[in-house]
Amino acid sequence: MKQGKRYQRMEETRAQVLRESVVLFLEQGYRETTIEQIAACAGRTKSAVLRAFPDKEAILYALVTHMFSVQFSGARSMLGGNADLLLLYGVETALQLHICELSESLRDLYTTAYSLPSTMEYIYRRTAQELQQIFGKYLPDAAQSDFYELELVSAGVMRGLMARKCDMYFPIERKIALFLRCALKIYDVPVEEREAVISRVLAMDLAAMAHSTVENTTRLAHAGFDRTTLWASATEEQGEDAL
Repeated sequence: MKQGKRYQRMEETRAQVLRESVVLFLEQGYRETTIEQIAACAGRTKSAVLRAFPDKEAILYALVTHMFSVQFSGARSMLGGNADLLLLYGVETALQLHICELSESLRDLYTTAYSLPSTMEYIYRRTAQELQQIFGKYLPDAAQSDFYELELVSAGVMRGLMARKCDMYFPIERKIALFLRCALKIYDVPVEEREAVISRVLAMDLAAMAHSTVENTTRLAHAGFDRTTLWASATEEQGEDAL
């Protein structure tokens, strides 16, 4: 009985810590947010926060697994169940670039996610699984480990473009087109198909989807993430062990 109550209290603490952390991350970015601030907002001691999550990076990991799930499911929902996989890749990656332009806090959040060891590895492994399905026909002899290595390259391009703020000389449309031309070339997609996908992606209202993704994450943060999100890191790590 005591163990059950202890487990419940820990779960409640994790929920509260994650909720307040997400709000702070979205408002002021990852780097500007401290464990002390999180503890104060959650009404917990610093030691209680660190019992729930070993460090700030672990909190970000839980958020990243959620945000990637939301943006991928959002892209699939918009395109429909039988969407072309190449177009789906274009929308998913363009969505990330759009989100980074919504605020400097979000830019900091995403570029950090592409830089820290745990979150970076999650992105590589999660994306490598999809890449084999999407680009397998263009690289029929490539194994999943090959797609993992290719993702190291395309993710590096993605992070570099995320970090560069758009302006009148480098608008978001140009940034998206540049990324997709580079990435699709890496995966040996023919030029005609590359350009067709880029045109279709740029014709979509991705800005609205980017706002919707962030608003949904904020709403869930204020409402309290469910148990699946709270323990996402444990689930994802089990999946990674199978790779």
